[in-house]
Amino acid sequence: MPPVDPTSRPRNAEATRLDLLRVARRRFTVLGYERTTTRDIAADAGVNVALISRYFGSKEGLFAAVIEDSAELMEPWQPGSIDDLAVALADSLRPDAWPEFDHVNPMVLLLRDIDDDRVGALRRQALSSAIDAFAGLIGGDDTARLRADLVFALLAGVFQLRGVLPDEPLATAEPDVLAREIIGVVQHLTG
Repeated sequence: MPPVDPTSRPRNAEATRLDLLRVARRRFTVLGYERTTTRDIAADAGVNVALISRYFGSKEGLFAAVIEDSAELMEPWQPGSIDDLAVALADSLRPDAWPEFDHVNPMVLLLRDIDDDRVGALRRQALSSAIDAFAGLIGGDDTARLRADLVFALLAGVFQLRGVLPDEPLATAEPDVLAREIIGVVQHLTG
């Protein structure tokens, strides 16, 4: 992402804060926490690196704010029906999905672990809320949460395996074939 010229930017604290969150979310998703620097985030947003400290306290604070602000990342996985969820899951794996994150699914942001208890708790809370909402869709018996956990474990495994083994059938499957198979597994787990 090309840096923004800071002299061309009007002063607006809330817009600057939102730009920093947007740029940080992209960098943390694509590169991970460890490989993302505050200098790169500030350069991409076209602001002085000191503004990260001003608005977020530190890199850890910025990451925590990104996680907190990322509840909408889970919205595609909280639709009105199980079939909608299965389709949303499959669509999120299409090669043209998530261009704003270099085609890396932003759920990866919530799966990466770092050595910060506060940030880890926020990450777990975001995932848990999404799984609870899905368990509510499944409803019914005491195993609803377990089945919802299994669906999300499937999704997390697909994301991870596609990144690690990019030439395996999972990564190279036609989107419609992958969608059909994911829908079948989700329907079996939730049925």
